[in-house]
Amino acid sequence: MQIDITHDIPALNEHLTGLQQRLNGNLTPLMQAIGSVLEGSTRQRFADKQSPNGVAWAVLMPSTVKAKNGRSNILVDSGDLIRSITFHATSDSVVVGTDRPYGKYHQTGTKKANGTTKMVARPFLGLSEDDKSEIGDLINDFLAGNL
Repeated sequence: MQIDITHDIPALNEHLTGLQQRLNGNLTPLMQAIGSVLEGSTRQRFADKQSPNGVAWAVLMPSTVKAKNGRSNILVDSGDLIRSITFHATSDSVVVGTDRPYGKYHQTGTKKANGTTKMVARPFLGLSEDDKSEIGDLINDFLAGNL
């Protein structure tokens, strides 16, 4: 499960394209720094129990808490999903996500055949306003030669 956020910040995409052209295409150090920040903020969402836009995740249904033997940690059972959050950076992109197939169901939710909600969405992937600000700071650091 991964989300392409390029369309979320078109101005950033334009700046990166220009910067990439000036630096002969090698933005790998910047992409690695961005990936590290986004991996960390994605993992933090599990502790904060909120989506990238700051909306609190829905609480677990009593039946789910019972099935988890009284544990009420949202999106955490064995810890496999949060441990699987990682990033991959190249010279012109960074991808943050999970290789766990069930990650997409938590991110987007599921519906029953009749269209009603079966499992509510609890988005953990995406960009927060803080992420966008931190990416801007990283770009400025990169331009200043600090990365």
